[in-house]
Amino acid sequence: MRKTFVLLLLLAVVPIAPLHSAPPATNKPNNRSQASAERSQKMERARKIAALNRKFYKLFKVGKYDECKRLLKKILRTDPDNFHAYYNLACIHALNGKPDEAIRNLDIAVEKGYSNFRHMERDIDLKSLHNKPAYKKLLARREEIQQTRAKRLLKSLREQFGDDYICEIDHANKLVFATNVDRQTLNELKAFLPRYAESQWKNLFSHSFEQYVTIVIPKKPRSVRARVGGYYSHSRQMLVTRTIGMTLRHEFTHALHFADQDALGQSHPLWIAEGLATLFESSRLAGGKVFPQPNRRLNVLKRLAGQKMTLPFNELFGLSHGQFMRKAMISYPQSRYVMMYLFEHGLLKKWYDAYTSGYEKDKTGAKAMEKVFGKPLEEIETSWLGWVKRQDAPPIRLPARHAYIGIRMRSRADGLEIVQVVPGSGADKAGLKTGDLIVKLDSQRIVDPGELLRVVYAHKVGDKVNIRYRRAERYRNVTVILGPMPSRIAAPEPLPDEPRPAPKPKTKPASQPAASQPAKKAA
Repeated sequence: MRKTFVLLLLLAVVPIAPLHSAPPATNKPNNRSQASAERSQKMERARKIAALNRKFYKLFKVGKYDECKRLLKKILRTDPDNFHAYYNLACIHALNGKPDEAIRNLDIAVEKGYSNFRHMERDIDLKSLHNKPAYKKLLARREEIQQTRAKRLLKSLREQFGDDYICEIDHANKLVFATNVDRQTLNELKAFLPRYAESQWKNLFSHSFEQYVTIVIPKKPRSVRARVGGYYSHSRQMLVTRTIGMTLRHEFTHALHFADQDALGQSHPLWIAEGLATLFESSRLAGGKVFPQPNRRLNVLKRLAGQKMTLPFNELFGLSHGQFMRKAMISYPQSRYVMMYLFEHGLLKKWYDAYTSGYEKDKTGAKAMEKVFGKPLEEIETSWLGWVKRQDAPPIRLPARHAYIGIRMRSRADGLEIVQVVPGSGADKAGLKTGDLIVKLDSQRIVDPGELLRVVYAHKVGDKVNIRYRRAERYRNVTVILGPMPSRIAAPEPLPDEPRPAPKPKTKPASQPAASQPAKKAA
C-alpha cells in the first residue's frame, strides 16, 4: 500500500516529458500554444493529485479510512483512470472487512492499467483477500493481463508516433519497442538486450521482469529533455534514450534493478541504484557475463580524490535522494567506482545478496560492505582510496602524432556520424565521406565517442582497422590504414557525454550537455 502511494506521488510531482512527434508544418503557433496550455493543465492536475495524496497518506497512517476514501474519490474525479487510487481503495475496503468491494476495485485498477502483481501478493493490506476465490482468479490471470496491457500500449505507441516508427512487442522477453532507427539496428537490440538481461539475472539480480518494459529510441530525440540523455520511469515501465549505447545500458540496468526491488519488496538508496547503472553503462558482454570498463567518471573521481573531495563512505551511503542529486558531480562517479571496487574484488554479487538479505537491518549497504570485506567501513574506504589512485584513467584525447582515422564526428542515436574527413588521412584514402555513419570498428559496436577512442588509442600508426558504416541506408565495410594525427588538429577526443542527471526522483538519467549544435569530435 505504502509503496503504491509513493509511486503515485512521484508521478504526480514529476510528469514525464511528452513523447509526441513534431507538430505539422501548418498553424505552428496555434499548435504550440495549445500544447503549452495542455502541459500547464497536466502540471496543475499533477500538483492537485500530489496534494491530495499527501493528505491521504497522513490519514492512512493513523487509520482514518473514511476520510482516505473521500480523498481517493477526489483524485478519481480529477483523474478517472488513476489505477493507483483504485488500488488504494481496494486496500481500504480489505482493511474494513469488505472483500467484495476490495476485489471490485482491484479489478478496476487492473483494467485501468495496474499490473504490479508481485506487490499485490506481498501487500499486507490485502491479506484478508488471500483466500478468496476471486482474488486467486485475478492472480491466475496475471500473464494474460500483462500481455493485454502490452498490446494496448503498442496500439497507443503506434497512434502516437505514426508510420515513421517501428513499434512491436517481444513477448518472450517482455519488451515493447518504439523507435525510428532502422530495422537492422532494432534487430541488433532485440538480440543484445535479452542477452544482457539474462547475464545480469544470472550474475547479479535474482528476479526477472514481471511487467513489460517499453523502450523508446527516437532518432530525433524531441522526447528527451535537452540536458538529459535518457530516463527510466518505473511507474510507466518506460525507458527513453537518445542513443543505443551507454545511455541505453544505464537506463536498462535501472529497469532490471527496479524489477528486482519490486520482487524483494525493497527500495534501495540512490547511491546503489546509480552505482549499478553507471557501473554497467560502459561495459562489454562476453561469455555470458557483463564486464564494466573504465569511463570518464574515473578521470573525475581521481581528480576529486587528489583534492580530498570524495565523500566519506558513511556519508555517501546515507545520502537522501535530494542530497545525492545536489552532490551529483561527486556522488555519481564515486558510486560507480565503489561498485567497480566490489566487482574487481569478485564481491559484487556477494555484497548485493548480503545487502538484500539484511535490508531490514541496514538499508544503507554499509553493514553488507563490512560483512563481505571482513573489516570496518573506515578501513574499506582507506583501501578503496588507494585503489582509486592506482587506477589508470582512460584517455581523454589523442595526442599529436598518435594513430588516428582522420575524421571529425558527432553522436547519433545508433552510431557516429562523420561531419568532416581530413584530406589525405586514412579515412580519406579508404573512401569515407561526410554523412557516413560509423556503426562498428574492428567488429565492436560503436555508438559512443568514448568507445571509438578506446579502440583507436590501443592502435599504432600503420595499423589497419575494419570499419562498418551506413551510407544512404546501405551498410558497407572498409579497411582504414591509420596515419599520424597532425598536431594542428590534435584536440580533446571522443568522450562519453558526461552524465548530468536531472534532479528528480522519477528519472535516473545518463545525460548529455545541452547544446544548440551537437559537439563535433576528432578521431
